Amino acid sequence: MLQPGFNLSHKGAKILNTCSREELFKVLEGMCRVITENEEYLNNLDSVIGDAEHGSNLKKAMEEALRNVQASEENSFELIESFGRAMIHSGCGSGPLLFGIVIRTIGHSLKQLGSFSPSNVAQALREALDEVKAKGNSKVGDKTMVDALEPAVYAFEQTASQGKSLLEAFNAATKAAKQGMLSTIALVGKRGRGSYLGERGVGHQDPGATSVYILFKCISQILAREE
Repeated sequence: MLQPGFNLSHKGAKILNTCSREELFKVLEGMCRVITENEEYLNNLDSVIGDAEHGSNLKKAMEEALRNVQASEENSFELIESFGRAMIHSGCGSGPLLFGIVIRTIGHSLKQLGSFSPSNVAQALREALDEVKAKGNSKVGDKTMVDALEPAVYAFEQTASQGKSLLEAFNAATKAAKQGMLSTIALVGKRGRGSYLGERGVGHQDPGATSVYILFKCISQILAREE
């Protein structure tokens, strides 16, 4: 169960087909804030299958990335890409590296597509999923972040293809990410540190998949504040 204080306390950014750098920066701030709020919770999940630092490492990488892009004059697409790149090069471990790959790929894809329309975001998410699966050599069922990310991307794609709004697509993705996160409890880890435990990891929720859900829910909440 997510820790208290999950709801964002600031006015969320309004993301439509166009999104200013300032609006996008607020989204990144919100993502950093919610990981900070859940740092201990994520560390506790990681204590069973890892080194109990997933939350701390992700927080450190995201805060460093936010500082790196704060004074930049990049547009919103470049801001996402640079934020992800900074996470990759933060040296905070494999978790932040993989999340950085996802964010950098999304930014790069959207920069090529030119807007934040639901269909474009769906395509960017799909490219990010493919990239992180290739990097981690992981798939659904391996007890990793992919167990939450892949169903989230699929749900987003399906909702966007029906002509629904960005908020509706993120809400659907958040629901699917939660289901994927919960599915990891019954899984045997096959990739990363979780694989070292084998059957002993059954009954424990994957911290990477949990972080995916937390971040999707964060973005959904930001969007909902402007409805």
